[in-house]
Amino acid sequence: MATIERTRESISSRSNGRQTHLRPSDIRALIPPLGLTDYWYPALEAKKVRNKPVGLKLLGEELVFFRGGDGEVKALWNVCPHRGGSLMHGDCHYAGTISCPYHGWTYDGEGNVLAVLPEGPESQVPGKVKARAYPTQTLKGMVFVWMGLGEPEPIEEDVPPEFFDDTSQILYRTEYWPVNWNVALENGGDAHVPYVHRDSLKQLIHPMAGSGPVPQRNRVVPGKAVIFDRMARQGGRLTGRGDWPQRYFPALGGKWPKSRWRTRWSWVFIPARKRVSRRPPWDCPEEEWKSGHHLPAMFRNDHRTDMYTRNSVPVTEELSRQVYFKATRPNSWIGRVYERVHFTLIGRWMQVTNFSRQDFTAIAPQRYDTAEHLSATDTHQVLWRRLVLQARGMMGQEEAYGVDISPPEQFNFERQMESDLELQKPAELFKAEA
Repeated sequence: MATIERTRESISSRSNGRQTHLRPSDIRALIPPLGLTDYWYPALEAKKVRNKPVGLKLLGEELVFFRGGDGEVKALWNVCPHRGGSLMHGDCHYAGTISCPYHGWTYDGEGNVLAVLPEGPESQVPGKVKARAYPTQTLKGMVFVWMGLGEPEPIEEDVPPEFFDDTSQILYRTEYWPVNWNVALENGGDAHVPYVHRDSLKQLIHPMAGSGPVPQRNRVVPGKAVIFDRMARQGGRLTGRGDWPQRYFPALGGKWPKSRWRTRWSWVFIPARKRVSRRPPWDCPEEEWKSGHHLPAMFRNDHRTDMYTRNSVPVTEELSRQVYFKATRPNSWIGRVYERVHFTLIGRWMQVTNFSRQDFTAIAPQRYDTAEHLSATDTHQVLWRRLVLQARGMMGQEEAYGVDISPPEQFNFERQMESDLELQKPAELFKAEA
C-alpha cells in the first residue's frame, strides 16, 4: 500500500493556508492535485509558435515551445541546465534552435547543446550537456506533449480518434479556470445541467428536465474511461415538444421551475430538435471514446452534430487550462468553411462563453476539502474517482481494489438502493470489466 500512503502524504499537504477537512479515507485525498503525469496532454495550437519561444506551464512544470529543425513544434524544460536561465525569455537566433537569454547556451529540439555563443565555437560544453526534452506531436494543428519521465505511450491511447482520421475537422478554444483540474473535470455526468444551465441558449434550444433521483447508467472501460450507457439511460432529456414540466415540492410548498416562461418560445426550435434527434450517434467505433470521462483529463459529449471534448489540463494545484475540442465531419469544403465561420461567430460563444462559464460560476467558490454526501445521481463521479486510482503511474488493480469504501461512496450506494437501482459499486464494476 506504499503508493496509497505516498499519495495521501503529498496531497494532504495541500491546503493553501487554510484548514483542510479531507479525511484519509476520502478518495479525493488520493487524486494528485497536479494531475497524472504519464499521459499525453494538449498544450497549444501549433500556429501560435512562430519565430519566438512560447512558455507554458503544465502539471506544475514550466515548458518552452519552439520550432525544431524539421519545422515541428518542440518542447524543453524551461530551465537552462547551465545556471537556471529562463529559456522562454530567450531567442531563436538560428532555425531549429533556442538560446538562453543569460549566457547564450543554444539548444536543438532534442535538448542538445549546440553552442555557447559568448565562448565561441571552441567552447568545450557542446555535446556534454543536455536539457530535458518533452516528446511532442502535432495533430490537426494541436501540439500534444508527453509529460511522463519514461518512454511515451502510443499517442493513440490518450488522444481521441477523430485526430487520426482524414475527415474530421477540429476547432479549438482555450481558457483558464482558477480551480483544481479534477474539480473542473468532475463537472459532467451528474444532475447539475437542468439547474445550472437553465437559462443558457443551448438549454433553451434543447431543454433537459430534471432526472429525478435516478442516475443514468454507466459503463467502466478499465484504464480508459467511464462512459454513459446510452441504451439503458434513465432520466428526463426532452428534445421533442420542448416541455419544461413543473413539479411540486411539498416541503417547499411550491413548484419548480417557478415559471414556465421558457416554453413560450422553445417551440420555435422543435423542427431543429427533431432533425438532431434523427441523426445517428457520432461514429466512434472505439468503445472507450464514447461520451463520458476519459483519462487523463477529458469529458466528452456526443451532440450528434459534433463531438465535444473538454480537457481540464492541470497548471498548478489551483489553476487549470480548459482546452475545448469541437469535432465535426463536413462532407465538402463549403461545409468546412461553414463550420469554422459558425464556430467563430456563434458556436464558440454558445458552448464556452454562455454555457461552460455557467459551470465555472458554480465551481469557482466550491470547497473540495470538506465532507461530502453523494446522491445517487453522483454515481458517475464515484466511478471516475475510482478510475483515476488505476491510471498510469498510480496503483495496480489489486492495490486499487483494496482501497476501502469511503463514507461518501457508502452514502451514494444507499441512495441508489432507495431508488430501486442495480447498484453500481466501483470495485465490482472494475473487476467485472477487467
